[in-house]
Amino acid sequence: MRRKVHSTSETGMLRSTLSAVKRLLPTFKGYWHFGKFVNIYGNFTVVNAANIKIGNNVAINHDVFLLGRCGIAIGDHVVLSARAMVMDGGLDIGRSHAAGSDHVDRPVEIGHGAWIGAGAIILPGVVIGPGAVIGAGSVVTKSVPAREVWAGNPAGPIRKPE
Repeated sequence: MRRKVHSTSETGMLRSTLSAVKRLLPTFKGYWHFGKFVNIYGNFTVVNAANIKIGNNVAINHDVFLLGRCGIAIGDHVVLSARAMVMDGGLDIGRSHAAGSDHVDRPVEIGHGAWIGAGAIILPGVVIGPGAVIGAGSVVTKSVPAREVWAGNPAGPIRKPE
């Protein structure tokens, strides 16, 4: 049996086609609010994709979770590291945690050029300023000013812009 050998031009065309399919895959999955050149590095989960807007040149790494109950806006040039979670909804801690308790829904915004570290959790109502960095494993409960580095649980500033 003869094995077909692909020429260099056929291999280039195949790579180009696979690249185009990879770029279009988020559209087929229903993620209509993706910007240009969104780079996806592994599986990730989106709940209520219609409420999530993702800018241009964004990197989404493995096992990222986006909960879009009322709105998540992610700016351009943002990195969402592995297992980062962005949640715009959750239980109201002022009420009972029993089944049927009230939920808090507040939009989340991540500014241009921000970097969300591995395993970080962004909670409802938080605004991450442009160029801010959130350390790995941090739980962000308050808004983060532009270009500041925050880390910890709950997250707090560890370096301010110079």
